[in-house]
Amino acid sequence: MSHPRWTVAWILGAGQCVYWGILYYAFSVLLVPVRNELGTSDAAVAGALSAGLAVNAVLATAVGRWLDRGGGVAMLRGGALAGAGLLLAWSWVENLAGLYAVWMGLGACMALVLYETAFALITRAYGDPAARLRALASVTVMGGLASTLFLPLVGAGVAHLGWRLTLRLLVVAWLITTLWLERAALPGLYASDRSTRPALSSTPTIGQVDRRLLWWTGAPFVTATFAAMALTTLVVPSLVARGHPIEQAAWVLAALGVMQLPGRLWLLRRGSRPLSPRSLLVAPMALQVLGLALLGTAGSLAGAFSGVAIFGIGAGLHTLARPWIVPLIFGIEAAGRTNGVIARAQGFARAAGPFAVAAASGWVGSNAVFLVLSLALLTCCPLAYALSRHPSLSAHSAA
Repeated sequence: MSHPRWTVAWILGAGQCVYWGILYYAFSVLLVPVRNELGTSDAAVAGALSAGLAVNAVLATAVGRWLDRGGGVAMLRGGALAGAGLLLAWSWVENLAGLYAVWMGLGACMALVLYETAFALITRAYGDPAARLRALASVTVMGGLASTLFLPLVGAGVAHLGWRLTLRLLVVAWLITTLWLERAALPGLYASDRSTRPALSSTPTIGQVDRRLLWWTGAPFVTATFAAMALTTLVVPSLVARGHPIEQAAWVLAALGVMQLPGRLWLLRRGSRPLSPRSLLVAPMALQVLGLALLGTAGSLAGAFSGVAIFGIGAGLHTLARPWIVPLIFGIEAAGRTNGVIARAQGFARAAGPFAVAAASGWVGSNAVFLVLSLALLTCCPLAYALSRHPSLSAHSAA
């Protein structure tokens, strides 16, 4: 099959950068001023994000079915337009009830516009595994800049303009990005999305998928997702509590994004050379274990930066692993649904994460939370190694 121009993958990635930066990463910087103005606690505000992520998780499997039926472009369009309206509504909330209502809607938008939809569009547009991996890397290279760009920008906006005006300016950036995607990327992706649409009767159901293999595949990703959620939730508040300015704390967390880039750029430079599955499954887990361990023992801003940076390198590669391995192991026709099941579990991990880790850090401290999660990831490393030896991955090796 012919592939869309490579610029389409890069433009789609630029859209992911903006959507992730505004819809996900900005929350950790906005948490403190929203908490102060609403007169509540970190856990109460973080609970709004948890509510949105729970909605995202509930919708994940249904979104996967729609993606398998060729509805990716339509979902991306609808989610982007709804997201703009809800972000604007967030800038006007006056109480926790309003905040929670807005974020439940934004959770639905997350399910429609973030990586799951983008990855499905790439999977259907690029049939060759090596070309697909490079296209996925292109999307995530751009998406990985989200925290690097938006955390400092939002931090500066909050410091100088206040959180409400900052949110309204972010809505403008969101709408400009959506218009750009509509003109430059979605037409080419729409053709691929519809032309590879399978017959509904031939699409495998989740009941036909090996559930033990599905659990085996998903467990490392779900655990890593919870750990990443803990990091993005706790780093800024914990550093601010130690007396560091919010702008400096935001720059530390920004390392999570920029340090995801080296591994992804390395994959792009490899071209079509074979890739060991362990490079995407085992090595990233080990790096995330080390990064969390450093965060758990860090006593300085530099130590926290190092931990976030090392975790980011691992997370950058690990993000690519699932959308690459699932079509190879379970087949392209079932990729949307299978990814949806794993994404649902990851979504519940994200949903539980903000409230759970905020509450736990208030009890035992953020360093202890990071150390416990480092140990949890370590226990998943044998699963990741076993998965890397699956025959379907060995046969392709992205060659």
